[in-house]
Amino acid sequence: METSWKDKSVSEQFNLYNDMLEDILGFQCIFNLIEHNQNIRHILDYGCGPGKVSERLAQRNPHYNIFAVDESQEMIDIASSIRKHDNISYHCIHNNNLAFIDSNSIDCAIICFVIINNAQRNQIITMLAEVYRVLKPKGQLILLDSNPNATGISFTTFTNGERGIRYRSGDKKKQFLKVEGQPDLILHDWYWSKQDYIEWISMTGFESIHITEATIGHLPQKARVMYEQQYQFNDWGNEVTIPPFIVFHAFKSS
Repeated sequence: METSWKDKSVSEQFNLYNDMLEDILGFQCIFNLIEHNQNIRHILDYGCGPGKVSERLAQRNPHYNIFAVDESQEMIDIASSIRKHDNISYHCIHNNNLAFIDSNSIDCAIICFVIINNAQRNQIITMLAEVYRVLKPKGQLILLDSNPNATGISFTTFTNGERGIRYRSGDKKKQFLKVEGQPDLILHDWYWSKQDYIEWISMTGFESIHITEATIGHLPQKARVMYEQQYQFNDWGNEVTIPPFIVFHAFKSS
């Protein structure tokens, strides 16, 4: 069994999920990496889902030109409807095909929570190779996913995997997202190790891989207070000391 992202009810419930932790400990890392390079203009959001990350990016800089793509038409419909923005163009793609994007034309590609939804290594490699193709020389890849070293640990808004199970590469696992006022949204995805990610990123030509694993406890006090005010929340759980997510940052060769 796997999650059908083309199911309208799944897409709608996922859109309602409170991505507070993903924003604070994942997306903000992505934004900081992008904003560190002032020459970045053309951005690919691969697997954009309901458009939450693309919208946040577009709101941060009016000069960004964002290609937001997903294989779920239902997700694209939600994004186009409620997160429409002049600097974002939404596209439904098939079989990892980005033929409408020229080679060597993208400054930065972000991939958020996509790898865990792929069961086949060759499919993941094909996807990364296509992203590599469209990136400019020295273009950046930023990949965000659930932390494979935090399976079975309950965080404030989700649990990645089941406690007591020792997962191996390619194993099926469940992810439990807490949606306010509704039963947990159970996603059926796959486990891949940190080494798997490094291997795939390297073999498709990327280099200078850097890994970030953030926690609430590591946030500067000023930033922590700001987020707590933004989300009206401060009753943190395991995310204070255990990183729920992992970010891989790499570059296309020159």
